[in-house]
Amino acid sequence: MYMFEEIVKILKENYGIEDVKPESNFKKDLGLNSFDLMELAFIAEERFGLEIDESAYRGTETVKDISDYLESLKVKA
Repeated sequence: MYMFEEIVKILKENYGIEDVKPESNFKKDLGLNSFDLMELAFIAEERFGLEIDESAYRGTETVKDISDYLESLKVKA
């Protein structure tokens, strides 16, 4: 749950998004576009010291998807 909470902080700090659930869809529910998602990936890379595989990241649609993906990277790092 740690990574989910961190993603929620990033969304709040950078996009002013307050109401985030694990199942929230970035585009449909949160109104983010592809550029926003790339920016989110960059912020996450810097904040957590991780390298994100762009092709794996593109398949993420929900906040849970990305937090699970980042958690898996953190475990490997």
